[in-house]
Amino acid sequence: MSAFVHDQGTQTAEVWPDCDPALLLAIERHSALGWPAPEVVVLNGWECRFAPASQSRRVNSLTPLIPQAGMLPQTLAVARRLCRERGLVCTVRTTPAIGPDDIAYLEAEGFVRKDTTSVEVSPLGGGFAVDPDVVLFPPPHADWLQAYAQTSQLDAAETAVIDRMLSAVGGAMVLARLDVEGAPVAFGRAVMIDGLLGIFQIATAPSMRRQGLGRRIVTSLMAWGRKQGAMRAYLQVVSTNSPARALYRGIGFKPLYPYTYYVRDETA
Repeated sequence: MSAFVHDQGTQTAEVWPDCDPALLLAIERHSALGWPAPEVVVLNGWECRFAPASQSRRVNSLTPLIPQAGMLPQTLAVARRLCRERGLVCTVRTTPAIGPDDIAYLEAEGFVRKDTTSVEVSPLGGGFAVDPDVVLFPPPHADWLQAYAQTSQLDAAETAVIDRMLSAVGGAMVLARLDVEGAPVAFGRAVMIDGLLGIFQIATAPSMRRQGLGRRIVTSLMAWGRKQGAMRAYLQVVSTNSPARALYRGIGFKPLYPYTYYVRDETA
């Protein structure tokens, strides 16, 4: 199994020996289908993803899939131009698929390190069951999205672009909702492709947090995925979100690799 070296913005790089390159690529491709950007430009093994109305960096960033060696300067020059044309902050999403030299180049070009996210995986055995209070249903997603947007306090523009992205999801998708006293208070969604289950948009109403509702949503989605034939699940969580990471650790998720956003604002 290959070892990846990933620069976390410190003087020393971290090595991720358990990060199988094939699994990393499978998850990156799966995530792109499960949370699809409305516009994608392929550049030398990178994808430049655009969703201007969305606040999500994952669909507004330059992401490496199979990056061609030595091509970052040319790739970045095109990406910066495309971002300027769309009035977007140029954001690069760095994964262990690139190395410290590429990170150093980004920093030399004035890109500033922002948030880091942990991609975490769990095997799907037979120990998961759908919670009786969790409602799982397939698309269409309109009612689910309306309730999710209200709970998450999303504006109309953000909700509209999410509507468009959910309509373009590749693979089998299921939506999850948990109601308390007739009101929807917890949400989630999962996409299954080729034996891999991606879990997205886990959200709980602020007044209902720390009551185990998120765990019930996640384990129900995992049970659904297992019945669909998935063998492994993954999700993505901001590295500084300690409560969420503890929740996922308790379910069986373990960190596989991080990704970090580097940003250069050229919109002014």
